[in-house]
Amino acid sequence: MDILSEQIDWAIEKSAAVISRYQQDSGAYPSSPNFDVYKYSWIRDGAFIADGMSRVGRRESADQFFAWCSNLIIDRRESILNGEHLNARYTYSGQDPTNEWGSFQLDGYGLLLWAIKQHQQRYNLNENIYKEATGLIQHYLDIHWQEPCFDWWEEREGVHAATLACIYAGLQAYGHPTAAIVKAAINLKKERLDSSLIICGLFDAVDPPAMDQIIKDIEASLIGPDGGVYRYADDTYYGGGEWPITTGLLGWYYIKTGRQNQARLKLNWMIEQMKDSGWLPEQLKTNMLHPEYYDQWVAKWGHPANPLLWSQSMLLTLAHEMPK
Repeated sequence: MDILSEQIDWAIEKSAAVISRYQQDSGAYPSSPNFDVYKYSWIRDGAFIADGMSRVGRRESADQFFAWCSNLIIDRRESILNGEHLNARYTYSGQDPTNEWGSFQLDGYGLLLWAIKQHQQRYNLNENIYKEATGLIQHYLDIHWQEPCFDWWEEREGVHAATLACIYAGLQAYGHPTAAIVKAAINLKKERLDSSLIICGLFDAVDPPAMDQIIKDIEASLIGPDGGVYRYADDTYYGGGEWPITTGLLGWYYIKTGRQNQARLKLNWMIEQMKDSGWLPEQLKTNMLHPEYYDQWVAKWGHPANPLLWSQSMLLTLAHEMPK
């Protein structure tokens, strides 16, 4: 029996336990509990985390996060209807952060819609529970989707394909007519090669031939010698290591396109990074693209985030998607 078959149940239990341990009483998920600048709850991260927990039977954890989000959105009803921007992250009590950060991101709100719908369908839940909040989010995305915002990595402002794919997935989940318009606006030719683009294929936001070429380019340029996936070629953040998040995304895409053996290798790589603690970091220190930048980031913010709950959730998602 190969090591993956022996350890997959252990990895699921460990990863879910890490997420449960650090989920706040409010329902919020910290991005990373041990990394000072990440001690907030990002809507994007949380949507993936809640979806992962929902997939592996931790319904209560997902319920608590979605309820936290619903209250947060409803509390900002007037701001949304007045056309104001929402934040990408909040304090655990649901307050807006006060420090400087690239705060306008739309990806998380599309992902939140998608994750809520998946959760409700998975457990056959009453869709009226979050009806007011999901209606407000749809309105928010409908009026703002064309506006430049920060990308997944919160580094560049613009209209990004990965962001549009997330918006499309959320609106499509609720049958919103703007979904088709958003999908039509996605143009991969204007994008740099970035592993966040994998989400476009996972959400069927672009045609398969175009997505196949993106995956081939990622395989040629953004996979490390041990199999982990980088974000993009000139990534200098903590030296530009391999990320469990992006590795999990690629593995998930492999399953979607019938490449199960390659998906198993990605899941195996993720499990190998967990060690005994079960923790998955934001990125690995080995095989860095630009190691000369590592010490600069350590001096600025300390060692890389570990655990990163989004990383933990991508293991749950990939393990759940893996054919038994």
